[in-house]
Amino acid sequence: MSHIIGIDIGTSGIKVGAVDKEANLTFFIKQSYSLLYPESGWVELNFPVIWKKVKTIIEEMIKKVSEISGVVDAISLSTFCNSSVHLDARGKTLSNGIIYLDRRSITQAKHVRETLSDEYIFDITRNRLEPGMYTVTSLLWMKANQPEIYNNTDKWGNLSTYILYKLTGEFVMDWTQASYTGLYNVIEYKWSDEICELLGVSKSILPEVVSPFEIIGNFKGIPVVAGAADTACSSFSLGLKPSQMFESVGTSNVLTVCTDDPGQMDRRFLNRCYIWKGQWLSHGAMSTPGASVDWFYRNFLENEKSISILEKLPNESEIGSNGVFFLPYMLGERSPIWDPNARGVFAGLQLTSSKADMLRAIYEGAAFGLRQLYEIIEKKYDLQLETFPSIGGGSKNKIWAQIKANVLKKEIEIKEVSETGVYGSCLIAGKSIGFFDNLDIVKNKTVSHVIPEESTFVKYDDLYYKFNLLYPAMKDFFQIIAK
Repeated sequence: MSHIIGIDIGTSGIKVGAVDKEANLTFFIKQSYSLLYPESGWVELNFPVIWKKVKTIIEEMIKKVSEISGVVDAISLSTFCNSSVHLDARGKTLSNGIIYLDRRSITQAKHVRETLSDEYIFDITRNRLEPGMYTVTSLLWMKANQPEIYNNTDKWGNLSTYILYKLTGEFVMDWTQASYTGLYNVIEYKWSDEICELLGVSKSILPEVVSPFEIIGNFKGIPVVAGAADTACSSFSLGLKPSQMFESVGTSNVLTVCTDDPGQMDRRFLNRCYIWKGQWLSHGAMSTPGASVDWFYRNFLENEKSISILEKLPNESEIGSNGVFFLPYMLGERSPIWDPNARGVFAGLQLTSSKADMLRAIYEGAAFGLRQLYEIIEKKYDLQLETFPSIGGGSKNKIWAQIKANVLKKEIEIKEVSETGVYGSCLIAGKSIGFFDNLDIVKNKTVSHVIPEESTFVKYDDLYYKFNLLYPAMKDFFQIIAK
């Protein structure tokens, strides 16, 4: 039986799956890896270590498929895309990869804004410029601080560029990924000559930009399809169309909306080209809600016998967490405040506050942040939704999903397949090689509906009003402690 292998590389692990011709996810393997923190504010990845793990898992997956007398017809890739790596002519890394959580290029981001202006940058890239988040700032940091690496760079790219090179020997970047470099014209689908010239970036080091559906080479005789960024792959797996939205819940918590009008894209969101040309994705992305839950579990609940405590414990509290509020900004925040100095805050703690109150406050704080994003989508993208799908490991947390449904006053559809990065990359490859003639075969059914409880609306409206007072009251403090 024929299969397609999809590889999804996130910020904490690698997931590889195989899909058959009936669009069933038949095999799945995952493996974790660690981020590197060499200095304060620096966050890196050892790309050769990642490649070694990816290669091993691919070979293991090929073996699994062969054991059922199957063959692998294509391989495709999904990765997080905000990373910067310098490669020599043989594709060898000249440094560790710098990822989106890294804050070292604040000076370079300021320089770019002063050189080009925020309006000029947004007009071309449809994004705001943030250190590390849009990888040109990391590129310019390397040029200024480690010129020996910069001067020996033959090709510059991101994690997908490196992995695709190791698979095929070709230097490429698909357009969903190029959208987050700060150098790409997302309307004209090309590197911006103007930005490159003004910032002194040679276009010769930039990889070729390709369609996510393009076959770029072979690995052990198997065609390799470019694939796309993780959330773009997830969008594709859900069949997302213009004027539709979904939620993804993992380390971060993101509301993604699709549009065919580039004028709708909001500068408070991360914006990129979609899989389909002429359509774009806007991501309202909170950085650390899922990571905040994980942090609380590891530090305060790990001795519990089961991870189910994350769903049981908040029921020992009540709406409003007995007066405790939480700002879910554990490593700065992206949408909507864009403040790298913001930090997590518990406010309203009393001597009677409990772990249950604190965990519920994390869920409620993340839900309030999600409501801020939805209100932008409702107004700027002219969307009025009664329900939306939710994917990712965190979507299966029933009490968190219920709190979000109550805060947003929307029904949430929990999808069966959480690993939509893997699944979407498989579907892209399948479409590319003619594996799937009709994408209606896609199987990701709704496993449950979370219905908002109207009795909670008034209480949550009042709590949301109070939540919105907290960050403005703390903003100056965050700036002071950052110094």
